[in-house]
Amino acid sequence: MSMKHFSRLAALSGLLGVTVAVTVTGPGGLGMVPAALAVGTPLAPPAVYGSGVWQGKGTAVVRVLDRLDAHVEVISVPAGTTAHYKSLDITAGRCLERPKTLSPDAAGWLELHDTHPDGATFKGWMLAAEPGLGVFESAVYDVRMVRCEGADVAPMAPPLPTPAVPVLAPSGEDKSAPAQGAPGSDAPPAGDAPPASPESGGEY
Repeated sequence: MSMKHFSRLAALSGLLGVTVAVTVTGPGGLGMVPAALAVGTPLAPPAVYGSGVWQGKGTAVVRVLDRLDAHVEVISVPAGTTAHYKSLDITAGRCLERPKTLSPDAAGWLELHDTHPDGATFKGWMLAAEPGLGVFESAVYDVRMVRCEGADVAPMAPPLPTPAVPVLAPSGEDKSAPAQGAPGSDAPPAGDAPPASPESGGEY
């Protein structure tokens, strides 16, 4: 048995929560080495925020393309202020981003106004990961949400829930006996507390 196969066996036994004794001989082996592998320890699943959770940030970052000269400018706009780029006014109302445990995304509430005569206007949410949901319909400028930055502001992401750690049954347990809380058993389920569920918080 090679060292790589031995390492895989050790990892597998740890996942299954069993104890394995291995004696390896022969060329390229580990020699007469009995290896008593420790019983695996169950781990809780990773804590993840719910899909409705957003974290407020103080500054919206947008990318502006001038279609006339192909110039691209990245502009930071603090929430509640207006930035100017050529004939374009950019006002950021709010900026929200996904917490670290979710797929990256940022949403900015933007008001855009091209001061040219009959210039285009926009007011609404723009999302970095889905730019097609909020489009500034201008023949001159293309504006995209890039990210949020700055200090945390409301809404605040709530504390992450604490997932329950699974309990591994002892290896010598009689599998013919009904499990605690299983159908047909009079025993109550282990613990009276409901399973942890992600909290939702934040809003558009």
